[in-house]
Amino acid sequence: MALKLNRIFANGMILQREKPVHVWGAAAPGQTVELEVQGQAASTVADAEGAWCCALPPLRTSEAETLVVRAGDEAVTLSDVAVGEIFIAGGQSNMEFWMRYDREVESVRPTCANARIRFYDVPKCSYPGQMSDFDYSQAGVWRKATPEDLDRFSAVGYYCARVLEAELDVPVGIVGCNYGGTASSAWMRADSAAAVDPEQVATFEAKLAGHTYHELLAAGKLNPSKNDKGYATWPAWNEFFLPKTPTMEEIAAFMAEEAAKASGLADVGGLEIAGAGDSATDESEQLDPALLTPTKEAPGSLFTYMVLPIAGFTARGVLWYQGESDDEFDGAQWRHAGALRAIMADWREAWGDPELSFFVVQLPGFGDWMGLGPNDYVTIRACQQRVTDDDPLAWLCSIGDVGDEHDIHPKVKQPVGERLALLALRYVYGWDVLADAPRATSVSRDGDRVEVSFENVGEGLVVEGDTVNALEVPVADEAVSFSAHAE
Repeated sequence: MALKLNRIFANGMILQREKPVHVWGAAAPGQTVELEVQGQAASTVADAEGAWCCALPPLRTSEAETLVVRAGDEAVTLSDVAVGEIFIAGGQSNMEFWMRYDREVESVRPTCANARIRFYDVPKCSYPGQMSDFDYSQAGVWRKATPEDLDRFSAVGYYCARVLEAELDVPVGIVGCNYGGTASSAWMRADSAAAVDPEQVATFEAKLAGHTYHELLAAGKLNPSKNDKGYATWPAWNEFFLPKTPTMEEIAAFMAEEAAKASGLADVGGLEIAGAGDSATDESEQLDPALLTPTKEAPGSLFTYMVLPIAGFTARGVLWYQGESDDEFDGAQWRHAGALRAIMADWREAWGDPELSFFVVQLPGFGDWMGLGPNDYVTIRACQQRVTDDDPLAWLCSIGDVGDEHDIHPKVKQPVGERLALLALRYVYGWDVLADAPRATSVSRDGDRVEVSFENVGEGLVVEGDTVNALEVPVADEAVSFSAHAE
């Protein structure tokens, strides 16, 4: 068996500083594997299956190192290896959201070049063999912040890394482990999902209509519209709707155009031209519709095929932005606290790090989008608050003021990333900075006057204009809107 390293260990990567660094891969069973970097060495022996994992001593900050791995007569040399701070950027589409679609990307691009900011995207996989079924040449790659590669960075991850790199003066790497449209049940162990997310598990099993999970996995490659997530080219749907907030009329026109292409018809200048997109018969047309269920919906699927492959990659903490899809299951909203706790526990166990920090983005306000709504994000937000309050190694990133009432994907991600960075600076690195959002500590009423006191306000709250508008308070199950004056 040839010497191999896990895909995440590659030229141009960043390793975590000042903590033991785990490196793993495969070699011949029983073979001694030796590692050397920064003049330090470590070794281990491959097990009976050929798997090996070795812990390097803590490394010092560096912008360029060479990591050498040897086993017998074989050697793998990795160059341009930086040592700094690593954060895992996990969650669903708002964490996945590429810089390509960020509203401010073109103002950032000309000056973004910085070899000390790097990004690795974990391949979006939810069944075995998926990377062989589709083109994943653009996934699972370390990229530096350059005008050319900026497009494929997580926007939230990039803006967070940009602040940390500037303030800490060290290389910063973001490992994106995210997948759009995914519920919490997919991001934890399957047995954890059964315990804390029964509504999501039941919904998935009902979609299988009596088929087994293994039958669904075997059919994965026959469902390219849902499972081709290598993004070798920019997806047409993403290119259409992520840069803007389209109207329902625009969406209908786009869908009609895509349907025409899929059927082999293209409308050019009012002429219907047959054959402009002919392809072989889609095997999925012959497949039981129950087996076209997206494999990413399977409880535990993303934990198994995305989290476990990188689990143990030494990191400072996790940036977590997920919860929108939990609103799609009646009952799952109020279970979100248990789900979030399960994700945090399962990830910490997988990393072998009970002190792995979590920075949780609290869902912003959202009204309706493409027929979605009304929603119960209020309950999900309350769960996120409760979990971070109870966990001494978890903190809440409030972004209620930068959401979009009519788009589930707010286009401006800079405030989100910067607030995550501030939380990290305060709670991981011990900086004396204001990082937490203002939070009401007491409410008192005197006639028609209501007085609300806040903490985390620095030198005080400032009102732009004469009043605070768009406040809503539930009274007897009815939302009452009003304006307020700040004193």
